[in-house]
Amino acid sequence: MRFIFDLDGTICFKGQPISAHILDSLFWLEQEGHTVGFASARPCRDMLPVLDERFARHLLIGANGAMTYQHGRLQAYTPIPAPLATEIISILTDHRAQFLIDDKWDYAHNCTGDQQILRHIDSGRLASRIAFDQLDAVLKILIVSAEGMGELSARLRELDVTLHYHSAEGILDLTCKGVNKLAALQQAAPEEKFICFGNDMNDLPLFERAHHSVLLGEYAPLVPLATEQIPVDDQVEHAIVAKIQELGVAYRSVRTS
Repeated sequence: MRFIFDLDGTICFKGQPISAHILDSLFWLEQEGHTVGFASARPCRDMLPVLDERFARHLLIGANGAMTYQHGRLQAYTPIPAPLATEIISILTDHRAQFLIDDKWDYAHNCTGDQQILRHIDSGRLASRIAFDQLDAVLKILIVSAEGMGELSARLRELDVTLHYHSAEGILDLTCKGVNKLAALQQAAPEEKFICFGNDMNDLPLFERAHHSVLLGEYAPLVPLATEQIPVDDQVEHAIVAKIQELGVAYRSVRTS
């Protein structure tokens, strides 16, 4: 069976790398014959530092599906068309927004030094910060703050983009219309059944199609779609490992297609 794991708020917490205990359980899944992949709002360069070398060549779906990385290289990406990206940046400027743009690997931003989000950007020193006019492909725009966020959100929803609100951090991000984790997974592994672990809005398309889904926490739109839930408390790591082992045994002989 193919297992797909979201990262932040699902198997890693408070910006820290995934624990060795959970990573070992993911490796155990593969030893049992399953396939493990990851799907995150993070761009792929920021997914790699929270994993370890055992998973560096695995399927990574980054930027909410705007990029796919596997076998140590970028496999596919879907940028926002350049004229639309220019329009979005103009709107953000109107609202005095602080935002970060992910290119295929590098990034550009106008965020001030006290923004917490900056602590987690390119922590592995795998990319470079570039100027906005050096961007080659705008894959994802992360909006950290803005004047009139409600009005800004309404303006952005009128455009051909996919907009996500991350409830835990209170931030917005957007990608090209039609981009999501499920679409990227179906491109990388067509027709395969999968099990997913997730916690927030950007996991919703996966939960709608998953053979089995595990919700971390209580994000309301995912509750009716989830096969089961795990509370996020001081026992969450133990509960995640136990659930991985339980599903690994239960689905050991299930065909993926």
